[in-house]
Amino acid sequence: MNNNKTIQYVTMSVIIISVLISGYILIGPGNQPSNQGNNQNQNANQDTNGLAPIVNGKQIIKMTVLGSSYSPNYFKLKAGIPVQWEITSSGQSGCDSGAIVANGLLQGITYLDPGAGQVKVVEFTPQSVGTYRFSCTMGMVRGTIEVVN
Repeated sequence: MNNNKTIQYVTMSVIIISVLISGYILIGPGNQPSNQGNNQNQNANQDTNGLAPIVNGKQIIKMTVLGSSYSPNYFKLKAGIPVQWEITSSGQSGCDSGAIVANGLLQGITYLDPGAGQVKVVEFTPQSVGTYRFSCTMGMVRGTIEVVN
Protein backbone atom coordinates (compact mmCIF):
# COMPACT_ATOMS: atom_id res chain seq x y z
CA MET A 1 0.00 0.00 0.00
CA ASN A 2 2.83 2.39 0.86
CA ASN A 3 4.46 1.57 -2.46
CA ASN A 4 1.33 2.76 -4.35
CA LYS A 5 1.42 6.14 -2.58
CA THR A 6 5.11 6.54 -3.47
CA ILE A 7 4.33 5.81 -7.12
CA GLN A 8 1.48 8.37 -7.05
CA TYR A 9 3.73 11.07 -5.56
CA VAL A 10 6.51 10.39 -8.06
CA THR A 11 4.04 10.41 -10.97
CA MET A 12 2.47 13.69 -9.83
CA SER A 13 5.91 15.24 -9.34
CA VAL A 14 6.98 14.24 -12.86
CA ILE A 15 3.76 15.68 -14.33
CA ILE A 16 4.16 18.98 -12.45
CA ILE A 17 7.81 19.33 -13.44
CA SER A 18 6.95 18.52 -17.09
CA VAL A 19 4.24 21.19 -17.15
CA LEU A 20 6.58 23.78 -15.64
CA ILE A 21 9.36 22.99 -18.12
CA SER A 22 6.93 23.07 -21.07
CA GLY A 23 5.55 26.42 -19.93
CA TYR A 24 9.02 27.85 -19.57
CA ILE A 25 9.97 26.66 -23.07
CA LEU A 26 6.82 28.11 -24.63
CA ILE A 27 6.64 31.46 -22.83
CA GLY A 28 10.01 31.75 -21.14
CA PRO A 29 12.09 34.91 -21.18
CA GLY A 30 13.99 33.90 -24.32
CA ASN A 31 10.76 33.83 -26.33
CA GLN A 32 9.43 37.22 -25.27
CA PRO A 33 9.97 40.32 -27.41
CA SER A 34 12.59 42.74 -26.21
CA ASN A 35 11.11 45.68 -24.34
CA GLN A 36 14.31 47.71 -24.37
CA GLY A 37 13.41 51.32 -24.91
CA ASN A 38 9.88 52.42 -25.62
CA ASN A 39 7.45 50.01 -27.32
CA GLN A 40 6.40 52.89 -29.55
CA ASN A 41 9.79 52.78 -31.25
CA GLN A 42 9.28 49.15 -32.30
CA ASN A 43 6.80 50.16 -35.02
CA ALA A 44 8.73 51.72 -37.88
CA ASN A 45 5.45 52.75 -39.51
CA GLN A 46 4.68 55.47 -36.94
CA ASP A 47 5.15 59.21 -37.43
CA THR A 48 7.20 61.46 -35.13
CA ASN A 49 4.31 61.62 -32.63
CA GLY A 50 4.19 57.82 -32.47
CA LEU A 51 0.90 57.76 -34.39
CA ALA A 52 0.08 55.27 -37.12
CA PRO A 53 0.42 56.70 -40.64
CA ILE A 54 -2.74 57.67 -42.52
CA VAL A 55 -3.02 56.31 -46.07
CA ASN A 56 -6.12 57.00 -48.17
CA GLY A 57 -7.98 58.20 -45.07
CA LYS A 58 -7.19 55.14 -42.94
CA GLN A 59 -4.69 54.65 -40.15
CA ILE A 60 -2.55 51.67 -41.14
CA ILE A 61 -1.11 49.38 -38.48
CA LYS A 62 0.79 46.18 -39.21
CA MET A 63 1.59 43.38 -36.81
CA THR A 64 3.15 39.92 -37.05
CA VAL A 65 1.85 37.10 -34.86
CA LEU A 66 4.77 35.04 -33.59
CA GLY A 67 4.58 31.82 -31.55
CA SER A 68 4.28 33.58 -28.21
CA SER A 69 4.28 37.31 -28.94
CA TYR A 70 3.04 40.09 -31.22
CA SER A 71 5.49 42.29 -33.09
CA PRO A 72 5.01 45.14 -32.53
CA ASN A 73 2.71 44.90 -29.53
CA TYR A 74 1.91 48.62 -29.17
CA PHE A 75 0.06 51.03 -31.47
CA LYS A 76 -1.03 54.65 -31.08
CA LEU A 77 -4.11 55.78 -33.01
CA LYS A 78 -6.30 58.86 -33.34
CA ALA A 79 -9.95 58.59 -32.33
CA GLY A 80 -12.56 58.91 -35.07
CA ILE A 81 -10.26 57.91 -37.97
CA PRO A 82 -10.79 54.47 -39.58
CA VAL A 83 -8.08 51.86 -39.00
CA GLN A 84 -6.82 49.09 -41.23
CA TRP A 85 -5.04 46.50 -39.06
CA GLU A 86 -2.96 44.05 -41.08
CA ILE A 87 -2.15 40.96 -39.03
CA THR A 88 0.43 38.62 -40.58
CA SER A 89 0.94 35.06 -39.39
CA SER A 90 4.48 33.79 -38.93
CA GLY A 91 3.18 30.24 -39.11
CA GLN A 92 4.57 29.50 -35.63
CA SER A 93 2.17 27.64 -33.40
CA GLY A 94 1.18 29.10 -30.07
CA CYS A 95 -1.66 30.51 -28.05
CA ASP A 96 -1.74 33.70 -30.11
CA SER A 97 -1.78 32.07 -33.55
CA GLY A 98 -5.51 31.28 -33.62
CA ALA A 99 -7.44 34.37 -32.62
CA ILE A 100 -7.23 37.92 -31.22
CA VAL A 101 -9.62 39.54 -28.78
CA ALA A 102 -9.64 43.35 -28.67
CA ASN A 103 -12.44 44.29 -26.31
CA GLY A 104 -13.78 47.77 -26.84
CA LEU A 105 -12.38 48.04 -30.36
CA LEU A 106 -13.51 44.95 -32.26
CA GLN A 107 -16.81 43.11 -32.15
CA GLY A 108 -16.22 39.53 -30.98
CA ILE A 109 -13.13 37.50 -31.75
CA THR A 110 -10.96 37.91 -34.86
CA TYR A 111 -9.92 34.47 -36.10
CA LEU A 112 -6.56 34.25 -37.81
CA ASP A 113 -5.31 32.03 -40.62
CA PRO A 114 -2.34 30.22 -39.07
CA GLY A 115 -0.51 29.63 -42.38
CA ALA A 116 2.88 31.35 -42.64
CA GLY A 117 2.65 34.65 -44.48
CA GLN A 118 -1.16 34.76 -44.39
CA VAL A 119 -2.56 38.23 -43.74
CA LYS A 120 -5.85 38.98 -41.98
CA VAL A 121 -7.12 42.53 -42.44
CA VAL A 122 -9.40 43.94 -39.76
CA GLU A 123 -11.03 47.35 -40.11
CA PHE A 124 -12.56 49.41 -37.32
CA THR A 125 -12.89 53.00 -36.18
CA PRO A 126 -11.85 53.78 -32.60
CA GLN A 127 -14.46 56.08 -31.11
CA SER A 128 -13.24 56.72 -27.57
CA VAL A 129 -9.92 57.90 -26.22
CA GLY A 130 -8.28 55.34 -23.94
CA THR A 131 -5.93 52.41 -23.63
CA TYR A 132 -7.20 49.15 -25.08
CA ARG A 133 -5.68 45.73 -24.63
CA PHE A 134 -5.68 42.98 -27.22
CA SER A 135 -4.68 39.40 -26.57
CA CYS A 136 -4.98 35.77 -27.53
CA THR A 137 -8.19 34.13 -26.35
CA MET A 138 -6.47 32.92 -23.15
CA GLY A 139 -5.11 36.39 -22.36
CA MET A 140 -1.52 35.12 -22.15
CA VAL A 141 -0.09 37.06 -25.12
CA ARG A 142 -0.96 40.75 -24.98
CA GLY A 143 -0.59 44.05 -26.70
CA THR A 144 -1.85 47.61 -26.37
CA ILE A 145 -3.62 50.11 -28.60
CA GLU A 146 -3.62 53.67 -27.27
CA VAL A 147 -6.30 55.93 -28.74
CA VAL A 148 -5.74 59.70 -28.46
CA ASN A 149 -7.55 62.84 -29.68
